Amino acid sequence: MLSRGYILSKDALSRARAFDESHQLSGSAAAKAAELSRRLGLTDRVSAGVGAIRSVDETYHVTETTKTVATATGRTAVKVMNTIVTSSYFSAGAMMVSDALTRAAKAAENLAAHGRQN
Repeated sequence: MLSRGYILSKDALSRARAFDESHQLSGSAAAKAAELSRRLGLTDRVSAGVGAIRSVDETYHVTETTKTVATATGRTAVKVMNTIVTSSYFSAGAMMVSDALTRAAKAAENLAAHGRQN
């Protein structure tokens, strides 16, 4: 079944390629897009926009500021996590959860053992 699907899709692809070549759809679409871009000056405008962004970045050091903020945020998050983990409340809560899980595991074990006996 999979091989038939592969053969059908391969056949459909080759037919589509032949249709495109006979009617030159891809070539004419690319030519029209290039002509439209040239008429509107799209490439020049995009290049000017990229240049303006680079200029702002060089002037205000946006990239470096962003990196610095991200680094500081990461350090703060690590400090907060260390504070939480070393907290006595966190430790007590972790012990309670661990104890509850141990009890649940023992209850499940007892239930399974009881089921095997019957």
